[in-house]
Amino acid sequence: METQIADLAIIGAGWHGLAAAKSALALDPSVHVVVLDSAASVGGVWAEERLYPDLRTNNLLGSYEYSDFPMLDNIPGLVKAGEHMTGRAMHEYLKAYAAHFGISDKIKLNCNVDSVEYCEGDGGGKEWVIECTTTAEPGNKKSNTIRTRKLILATGLTSQPRIPTFSGQQTFNAPLFHAKEFARHQDLIFAKPSNLNLNTSDQQKGTRDDPTPITVLGGSKSAWDTVYACASKGHHVNWVIRPSGTGPAWVSPAAVFSPFNLLLESLPLVRALGWFSPCVWASHPIRNFLHGTWLGRIIVRLFWASLEWDMVRANRYSDHEETAKLRPWFKLIWMGTAVSIINFPGAGDFFGLIRRGLVKVHIADIERLEPHRVILSNGGDVLETRALILCTGWKVSPGIRFLPDGTDQSMGFPWAADPIDQELVKQARKDVCTRLPMLHTGPERRTYHTKNAEGQIHTTETILHPFRLARFIVPPGLWDDHSIAFLGTVTTFNTPLVAEVQALWALVYLNHGSELHHHHQDKESIVSETALHTEFCALRSPAGHGVRTADFVFEIMLYLDLLLGDLGLRTARKGSWWESLFVPHQPRDYAGLVEEWKSGLSTSQEGRKMKDT
Repeated sequence: METQIADLAIIGAGWHGLAAAKSALALDPSVHVVVLDSAASVGGVWAEERLYPDLRTNNLLGSYEYSDFPMLDNIPGLVKAGEHMTGRAMHEYLKAYAAHFGISDKIKLNCNVDSVEYCEGDGGGKEWVIECTTTAEPGNKKSNTIRTRKLILATGLTSQPRIPTFSGQQTFNAPLFHAKEFARHQDLIFAKPSNLNLNTSDQQKGTRDDPTPITVLGGSKSAWDTVYACASKGHHVNWVIRPSGTGPAWVSPAAVFSPFNLLLESLPLVRALGWFSPCVWASHPIRNFLHGTWLGRIIVRLFWASLEWDMVRANRYSDHEETAKLRPWFKLIWMGTAVSIINFPGAGDFFGLIRRGLVKVHIADIERLEPHRVILSNGGDVLETRALILCTGWKVSPGIRFLPDGTDQSMGFPWAADPIDQELVKQARKDVCTRLPMLHTGPERRTYHTKNAEGQIHTTETILHPFRLARFIVPPGLWDDHSIAFLGTVTTFNTPLVAEVQALWALVYLNHGSELHHHHQDKESIVSETALHTEFCALRSPAGHGVRTADFVFEIMLYLDLLLGDLGLRTARKGSWWESLFVPHQPRDYAGLVEEWKSGLSTSQEGRKMKDT
């Protein structure tokens, strides 16, 4: 067994892990950093082994990249202006980023973290002991121990698939897998059946007389992507959406608010539009009017209703009995990031595939499985199938055991007992609803379970409370330790931007945080504020991911402002107040944050020296 000592260990080599490693080296080139990832390649959700031909980003070129590493300049030939980037382009971009900033040789791939323990170190003081297993090649596993004073957990929220179990799945005898494994299985399930006759006319229409359709379970955007990937190649699909869930995701054309044709992805980055979203830590005269008065709340609801109407109009749900089943069940305002863009390649007429009969939508739970059959709960409908693809989301757990036992609670993990006193939680919820009365009218919190025909509930994940993290980064119980930070627990449409700002904040905090403006709050205030912020998230997007973590859409600018304010950096990133309010912010507006902070730190230190003198 090999033991390694590191100044900083980062678990995860996706957007957040790479940003953290790059920022750590920019702050101190001599720091010994090690990055661990269980995948065979960098990129997280964009790792090479998770790519398939139709995989695309929701974002257009220029809005989904690091601030100081323009995609068009660094992977020429793989991206084009005005297009949604392919999965291949994203992987190559992140790989190029790691190489350019000297991160590649610090990454240990195929490295599965088995446990993490917070214990007394050999030289005094506490340290993190990481036990991991590296698989260099099949059958060749090597155990490793890494000891470090500072730990960043950057596994994100798409590393551990949530996989329900079904009665009879042992004898299903057909491929059954999570969408995470789609790339690995697609050749098998797309193979032309031996009894399938495909004539020239069918080829021209893009349809197949296929007696064994593919079954897709789930209503999230990953389900939309999977259904499209199958049906666009002529395969029939039975799409099952459980009635006990939150239903089909909201999907939208890239441009909304016709005839203005504003890019949906850019709307959250327009500061003025953030006024229409409630936020418990922000105050502004216009915001206070919109959310604190009955007239203002009417205006807010009209804004969200107009955005909804534009999506419904564009998608023409009522034109066909099958597309009608895909009209979302919850209002857009409560869905958080459970909203996606129609980003399919070429013409990408998703609804056209349904109207042509390639996709059949079933609103039902899966009661049981039989050999090559899926039995539904809506009266026992039987679906013959050649594969069952589970688009059932992701566990909030990173799949790592934390030691000693009981550490899960102090970490604020949603599946462990709440580390915050329940009276404080109740008071936080009361304060949120008092300040933002509209949040009291939201739907019930999202649940994570399936239900069969007899009404029996099968729990797929235990969620007792949202992630309890100060600034959505640090467990409040370990605030004074300055030893651990969590990156990537915030869901947003603007991952690269959040990754960079969070990374800098976390690294300054880990370096004892004396330069953070937030640092001077006492422990009690930190816990109280964490309760307020996390309960706000649960109330803000109850039909999205708010029940377990921060789920930001129009709150994203306010969150970035919060972190930048702690760092003493300017929040106004545009050239004028007009642009700051009404022009979408882009990653390039945040370029050079580390250098800005170092410059400000030097000035501050010089000022203190002169004062002392």
